[in-house]
Amino acid sequence: MMDHKDILDNRVSPAGADAQGFSMIEGEIVFALQDRYHQFSMALSTVLQCLRMAEQEGGVPHLPSDWWIQVARRCAIHLD
Repeated sequence: MMDHKDILDNRVSPAGADAQGFSMIEGEIVFALQDRYHQFSMALSTVLQCLRMAEQEGGVPHLPSDWWIQVARRCAIHLD
């Protein structure tokens, strides 16, 4: 069984994604996750990066610009 530090150190990020503008910030929300074989963590900025990519690819409905602006301010991310 992995301990809390090991889970936090086992951080995921989107494969092949350009992470520019999405970086870990101190105090950022981090989710501890588990699949059948692994325990790992995912930062909120990664979740938002995945959502942004899904939106750009048409996988989710377009989100209002005002919402992204609020998220960018709160989570210290840069929008393209």
